[in-house]
Amino acid sequence: MAIVGGGASGLFCALNLKKGLNVVVFDKKSGAKKLALTGKNRCNITSTLELEDFLLSYRNGKFLRDAFGVFFKKQLLEWLKKHGISVEIEKEKVRLGNISSDEFAKLLLKLTKKQCCFHPFEPVVDIEKRDDFYILKTTKGIYRSKSVVIAAGGASYPSTGSDGSGFKLAQNLSHRIEELEAAEVAFCTEGVRRFQGLSFDNILAVLKIGSKTIKRRGDLIFTHFGVSGPVIFELSAESFRSGILSLKFIDMHRDEFIRKLRSFRGKLKNFLAEFTPRRFASYAPSGNKLCRELGKSELNKVWNFVSSFELNVKKCPIEMAFVTRGGVSVKEINPKTFESKLHKNLFFCGEVVDIDGPIGGFNLQYAFSSGYLVAKTLNERL
Repeated sequence: MAIVGGGASGLFCALNLKKGLNVVVFDKKSGAKKLALTGKNRCNITSTLELEDFLLSYRNGKFLRDAFGVFFKKQLLEWLKKHGISVEIEKEKVRLGNISSDEFAKLLLKLTKKQCCFHPFEPVVDIEKRDDFYILKTTKGIYRSKSVVIAAGGASYPSTGSDGSGFKLAQNLSHRIEELEAAEVAFCTEGVRRFQGLSFDNILAVLKIGSKTIKRRGDLIFTHFGVSGPVIFELSAESFRSGILSLKFIDMHRDEFIRKLRSFRGKLKNFLAEFTPRRFASYAPSGNKLCRELGKSELNKVWNFVSSFELNVKKCPIEMAFVTRGGVSVKEINPKTFESKLHKNLFFCGEVVDIDGPIGGFNLQYAFSSGYLVAKTLNERL
């Protein structure tokens, strides 16, 4: 049996197959590279949401009902506990507690290598169906297998091996690929290099796409190319090419802000430094003037600077994203087994399928659930 892709879903599928099966896992890199980087080494593993809210959080979420019916957050937490891994709950997010993302990735690899034949740095470049077998061509050889699981990830973060190769393999087997788009990705914009490195906690970010307005609250950081951080990743779940991003850095009403400003004895930039990073405050309009000297039009400009800081944004390239939106069409996959409707014993799991959720553990829970379901199906069949 061949599993193409050594990421979260592929490894979890391999780990839950019956021992004694001849399983080979192929990976373009050393395995679990993307998982090791998730969440800045403290990844969200799942969410505390109930099933129905969980399903509503995904695109094509209804497709996951059967998978979650077999393996959901309760089973995942039990598996983690069995392997000595604790979790921490922060609001609705369930994070790894006593282990980092990198350590977790290494553990999955270690367990997989004990149970299966793991082939790192051996990408599968083509799969062909011949009678009852699949012929897999890699950069190092040719293999034959009765069952194939494509878990090669999406097209985001190509340096980890998630470079879109799984979509090409699926296309070679006549599967339709839904349009690819970046998700969980930073926004690119111009004119913010001077703010590079400045971070803000729990700000209100409003994204305007045509007549549509989306509001989110969370942390943000300016980069040399634009804006990033959890609140931007949440907004990037929307499908758009360009939009206007408005940032509110101060959590107070205009009247209160003006009242406090007028009573401040000193320069405007020093007043703003009490609410925002000093370097950001130094760029405020009329920042070097005394607060008591500001006229009405100047006050309006200052208020707009801190309450509706506007940027023309677009999603950064998919190569910079954490998640790929789009992929193998769910219409051509059986939701009860994640088996192809076009070819018997061909399975898909993880990011290669046209399913994605927001940040907060949704995509990892889906990866583990889909990998487990495929393993369960194969165990029963074999």
